[in-house]
Amino acid sequence: MWHTCEEAHAKGKKGFTIDDWSAKLKKYSQSLCRKYPLQQEQIQHWYNVCKTQFPIYVDYWSKHPDVKNRTPLLQEQTFDVPYKLPSGRIVRLRGKWDSVDLIGKGKAASVYLQENKTKGAIIEEQLKRQLGFDLQVMIYLIALEIESSTSQNKHLANSKLAGVRYNVIRRPLSGGKGSIRKHKPTKNNPAGESDTEFYARLKEIIIDEPESYFMRWRVEVASQDLTQFKHQFLNNALEEMIDWWNWVDSSAGRKDPFADPIHWRLPYGIYNPLLEGGSSEVDTYLATKSELGLIRNKPLFEEL
Repeated sequence: MWHTCEEAHAKGKKGFTIDDWSAKLKKYSQSLCRKYPLQQEQIQHWYNVCKTQFPIYVDYWSKHPDVKNRTPLLQEQTFDVPYKLPSGRIVRLRGKWDSVDLIGKGKAASVYLQENKTKGAIIEEQLKRQLGFDLQVMIYLIALEIESSTSQNKHLANSKLAGVRYNVIRRPLSGGKGSIRKHKPTKNNPAGESDTEFYARLKEIIIDEPESYFMRWRVEVASQDLTQFKHQFLNNALEEMIDWWNWVDSSAGRKDPFADPIHWRLPYGIYNPLLEGGSSEVDTYLATKSELGLIRNKPLFEEL
């Protein structure tokens, strides 16, 4: 629902109007109700939350320097670009850029990818730390780098690709601060709190503390960061993926896909905090080469 509003607002000619986002939000929500008839109450709830929160969000960011000095280049643009691997094999990188903008004026202006995310809980330091090696962000930046090399858009072709603006919207009522519930019926108010009163109360909570619901970080990503991501993850992962598909698509693979050593199952007993979004000294070493907190041991298991 939120992305529908973002897309409609981005394409609006005169800021946000009913035609730009509200009508499209309603139409999309109605389509969800038809698709999921048993979940109409939940769909209606989040429709009301989105309709309440989105205009506050637009107003909150309208005065931000990034918005004032922003020249939109691409909005909700799908991409499908060829990516050449070290082996010479070609794969297609596909996706949709939420927004690609030129930020700044004159020679100082740079191109930034904007990613819009809605989250129930937001851990700022963890997000900022991970963005430099985030799967989607880095693949999207690499695709944008390829697209820029052949683009007819002079700003996209001639301006520096500087990084990402990570735009995070906190979903209200998802637990924690500000998660209110409807007032139940009382003696003085037998009907309880109406939907109109409830969402009006939610609106006041968001307006009183918008910085808790709308966050945006500009993270610089240098060309060497993209190169590192390619060498340390993307190239190897894609080469292995092609090998996997060639096996699966072979006659032997179709007969027994688990007969090849490419396939294996992750056993219990393996703990990897990085998979859970955590961090460790090893993570810091991989990112910075700092060995602080680490000890080099020649025998891995001394008891053996």
